[in-house]
Amino acid sequence: MNNEPRPNPYEVLGIERDADTRAIKKAYFERVRQNPPETHPEVFKRLREAYELLSDPEARQAFDASSDAPVDGPEAVKNAQLQEAIDLFDADDKAGGRKVLKALLTEQPDFHEARLLLGRNLLFENEAKEALEEFDALIARAPGHWQAHLYRGWALNRLDRLKEAADSFWRAGKHGPSEVSPRVALADCLEAMGQVPDALDVLAQAQALPGVSRMDVLALKVRRIATMLEYGQEADAAKELEQLDAELPEDADPELRRWAGGQLSAAAAHLFSQQKSQGANRLLEFGRRFNPESATEVSYPTRVTVDMDALPAITREWLHSEAERVGGWRTLWTGLKSAAVTLALVTATCFLLAHISFGTSARGVSDWVWCALYAAVFCGVTYAWARHFLRVMASPYARFNTIHPLHLVQIDIDHITVWPLVHLQDLKLVNHQRNGVYQHTALELRFNNERMVLTVHGKDKAEAQAQELIARRRRVLELLGRGMLDAESGVEHLPPALLAQADKRGHVRAQRARSPWPGVFAAAGVGVLLAGGAVWQQTRSVQAHAWMRVAARSDLGSMLEYLRDSPDSRFAPRIQALVDAQLAQARARLDARLDPDSAAAPSRPFFESLLDAVSRDHRRRITVVWKAPAEDDALPVRDDPSESLVVAWQRTVDEVLGTGVLVVDGGWGRSREEPPLLTLHVRDESRGASGTQRVWSVTQEGLAPDGPARALELVADAADPRASEVLFHAWVDAWHLPGARQRHPLLLTTSTLAQEAQP
Repeated sequence: MNNEPRPNPYEVLGIERDADTRAIKKAYFERVRQNPPETHPEVFKRLREAYELLSDPEARQAFDASSDAPVDGPEAVKNAQLQEAIDLFDADDKAGGRKVLKALLTEQPDFHEARLLLGRNLLFENEAKEALEEFDALIARAPGHWQAHLYRGWALNRLDRLKEAADSFWRAGKHGPSEVSPRVALADCLEAMGQVPDALDVLAQAQALPGVSRMDVLALKVRRIATMLEYGQEADAAKELEQLDAELPEDADPELRRWAGGQLSAAAAHLFSQQKSQGANRLLEFGRRFNPESATEVSYPTRVTVDMDALPAITREWLHSEAERVGGWRTLWTGLKSAAVTLALVTATCFLLAHISFGTSARGVSDWVWCALYAAVFCGVTYAWARHFLRVMASPYARFNTIHPLHLVQIDIDHITVWPLVHLQDLKLVNHQRNGVYQHTALELRFNNERMVLTVHGKDKAEAQAQELIARRRRVLELLGRGMLDAESGVEHLPPALLAQADKRGHVRAQRARSPWPGVFAAAGVGVLLAGGAVWQQTRSVQAHAWMRVAARSDLGSMLEYLRDSPDSRFAPRIQALVDAQLAQARARLDARLDPDSAAAPSRPFFESLLDAVSRDHRRRITVVWKAPAEDDALPVRDDPSESLVVAWQRTVDEVLGTGVLVVDGGWGRSREEPPLLTLHVRDESRGASGTQRVWSVTQEGLAPDGPARALELVADAADPRASEVLFHAWVDAWHLPGARQRHPLLLTTSTLAQEAQP
């Protein structure tokens, strides 16, 4: 038991006994500023106890009654016993206090103050049934005791007997016609029952009670506004707020305006506890008009990012101490990690630009667009990481989390992210394991529907941090509801007014802070320019690579393909010289193989014109197209000479010019050498009565050389099984091709031609 006498709360705060709520709060804050808890903990404790006692109407009434009690006589003895019980309760000796009260009630069962005190103690200790029995006993002896009905209603409310509780609150108001608290309790009960309009009506009726002070009227109006906001009646709440502002103009009593601002803050605390952050912030923002001097009665954003350079000196000192406490200094690994990522990006960007500039693959427009896009992305990301690396090296801090009296704070190199605890709505602990082994615990937090996750290593540490967050939030709402948040130790380390400076994106920037985006876009633009400037160099690289590949192969087809694809290349003259050299060898073979005295000598201009066309047009393809008869009695498939004609012509040009100079095909494929250098059309048809004659009509297209390459019409006996040989030899003789005037098997029948075509 604490034997020390309780100090007089009026003397502790230095106020008169008739001081109103405004005067009590003003005196408390003045004394707290003079005696902060860091330097005067004992004085602060006495101030806190005095303020809490005088802020509670029932506790203040009980203190006033005990202090006014006579010092002699039977009443003095009762009051002394009552005070003894109060002192025991203050000393946390609940059993002793109840024993004193029960003994007192045994002797004097009509001592209503003692029974009321006993019931209140039972109710506050969550013994609602026992408390209800005491209040029922008190009402049985004093049916008109309004406080008994009031506390009976609270006991019934605690037992979830809401209808009976509402009846008790109504009776308390009936027996206390000028008391406000029964009406407020009835409104609370009706609201819990879902009868919100009735609750609002009760609060409106309470404002018209006789003898209600102006402050109580204002408190009731604020309570109505908070209820409207809680249940989505924003329009009605806005009208009520404007009326409240009109009742308290700027030239009104400053203390009354500040008191009204405190009431709005208390209502906002209730809305925060109900997860109605938007309505709570609206009340705080409006209350800022009445109490602009308050450092904590401001609207709280859900999340704010603050540049380190924008922090005041006192906040930097606090961060320094927190970094010292939790070990949040930048380590060597922090710098090395950032440097490694930056170096890797720089290297990757250099390799990408080198590939773009010196790649050997030919690129079209779409390819260059993708190259420019990749260069822009890599250059932009590299710049961003390089900037981040410089920030890491310039800041003494690493990444760590700490809990401010009002906020959860995440420190990240050169900025902090502040999460006001008033918005904390949900918290979960999730343990992560790998192969059955514990790894870490994730604290999943929800701030006004924004989710964030903290990673904590250690289950006990995570649970302790979660409990601290919950306790801090509860304390913030409690102090905000009492209007005492300004006096909380450490609030000044991170002023809420600083958070109110955030822009629409929730960022408080330093005065000379520069956004990183212009630099990122500039770096991306440089990447695009570098990619555009690499077009010329890459084109030269492609040409050089193609030149080396063609020169290494020394293949006439590859060289001609290069000249067709890149006729303006700086290597084209060299390739043309190599082509002409190979064609010169073909001409030499032509001279050697076509004897001027031979039957094939007249075809020499034809082959020379072919070589000239190859050198000029860079094509070497000859197409032999055979068209079958159109009559119903078409030749059988075995008499189709188209493939044999291709083989025969290929053998002919190879015999004259050498292998690999000209390529003969049947025109059924699409070669890269299209259009062909020369196309030979052979039309096969029958004439005469009953088709006795087989006729080949030969024409050429794509080349008009001199010499024997003229249109022909060759005729043979259709019944002759060697008609194809006769027709082809007639063609060879007419054009003076190699083999003219010779009748060794050359074409013959299809089977013989196929045999001749074998190597």
